[in-house]
Amino acid sequence: MKTLLFFALLFCIINGFCQVAPSVSPTEAFITYGGNVTLTASGCIGTVNWSTGQTGTSINVAPRLTTRFTATCSDSTMSSGPSNSVPVEVGLITATDSSNIVVSSSVSMGGYQYISNNYITGSGRIEPDAGVQFKAQNYVQLNPGFEAKAGSVFKAFTGKKLELIPVEVTTGLQFPWEILWGPDNFIWMTEKDGKISRVNPQTGAVEVLTTIPDVLSYGEGGLLGMVLHPDFVLNPYVYVIYNYSTLQGGVFERIVRFTYDSSNHTLASRLVLLQNITGGINHNGSRLVITPDLKLYITTGDAGYTPLPQDNTSLSGKILRINLDGSIPNDNPTIGSPVWSIGHRNPQGLVYANGKLYCSSHGGAIEDEINLIRKAGNYGWPDVEGSCDTPSEITFCTANSVIEPIFSSGNTATWAFCGLDYYNNDAYPDWKNRLLMVSLKNQTLYSFKLSADGNTIDGAPTLHFVNQFGRLRDIAIAPNGKVYLCTSNGGNVDKIIELTPVVEQ
Repeated sequence: MKTLLFFALLFCIINGFCQVAPSVSPTEAFITYGGNVTLTASGCIGTVNWSTGQTGTSINVAPRLTTRFTATCSDSTMSSGPSNSVPVEVGLITATDSSNIVVSSSVSMGGYQYISNNYITGSGRIEPDAGVQFKAQNYVQLNPGFEAKAGSVFKAFTGKKLELIPVEVTTGLQFPWEILWGPDNFIWMTEKDGKISRVNPQTGAVEVLTTIPDVLSYGEGGLLGMVLHPDFVLNPYVYVIYNYSTLQGGVFERIVRFTYDSSNHTLASRLVLLQNITGGINHNGSRLVITPDLKLYITTGDAGYTPLPQDNTSLSGKILRINLDGSIPNDNPTIGSPVWSIGHRNPQGLVYANGKLYCSSHGGAIEDEINLIRKAGNYGWPDVEGSCDTPSEITFCTANSVIEPIFSSGNTATWAFCGLDYYNNDAYPDWKNRLLMVSLKNQTLYSFKLSADGNTIDGAPTLHFVNQFGRLRDIAIAPNGKVYLCTSNGGNVDKIIELTPVVEQ
């Protein structure tokens, strides 16, 4: 038997038919801020490629935030899958722990925590290479003269605060579009090139379930939204929406259902539910949501052709609603039509929460929107952007009963609103009853406080991780309250990032 295994391995090596993922050691590491650790890969045939972009058997890493690292092997014929995911945790040194703290001098190099059960005051400065946290039970008062210089990592908060710790789950992705938390406690993911995968949130390992062959990945189009059947154990159905082309030309969208086989981790039994939706190289919408009454809601964009959203005979620029078998519900606004609402430009976020459907949408040069979706509602595009606040918009709104957004980016800018989700977990109380949304252009995670009835948004959003990860496409929330983000930067360097709420006493 050993002889057979040896010759099988030798055959793979000689012919390039197999490539084994390397093993990375140490399997985990802890460094203080500014420290470093050497990671070494073994068992590799060919070149070792690290998630940092470096090559070589060993690399030295010095992250400023807790990060996961992986490696792959490649030779002239093929590449391996990723290695074990190695978390390198970055810790801070507790510099002081007393009732009152006064910080008056410069803090340079290293990482420090100033912890007080009463207050912290100071007028010192944080040097460019320093990482500092001020944590006080009652208040932090930064006096005139205080300065956190560019290049430093500085945070200050009061009370018993929860901090969101970002950890890289996996990298090496190419334009992930949808991430969602599956009932198997894996992250399910689509990538624009047609791959549907399961991602192990503990190890970062990516398991490709299928690659859809007729996906047209071009411009903003490709394999986009996905949702799983709510009763996945009894009905292991996976619903996706993607762009395709025909022999006659043109770009369209179709909604397809696959059946998941958990015994061999494959998707089969492809069933087309709805197709021939006009698509384009941009403005495809394409978020999917299944509501408790087992109706599938689908967002579609205007495909770059502005007359379509107000054309009731077109399925583009709409929110659509169908049954899970592809048939049309009898209680839709128009008998025989999947159209639920009209007047949408490019809605790329959709979430159902507390009996309400919320949608985030890209504006043109102004007025990205969050809308509360209502049956037979008209949301104005292209005749109205944002609120009804110009003479022509007021006229159109009055004539067509246009529903105004519950939030807009304003009449001077767009943020490129994207993935939208609802948070109501005790793990991070600051986000309870809030909509979470990510943006592409502004590269930010936002939290929006909903009113008690859910019909409005109270005040301005809170901004998180501004410009830290690049363009952000989507959000997934785990039952334990952890939040996952996926980037949309291209170049095979996209990531899934875990945000873990950590109690700071």
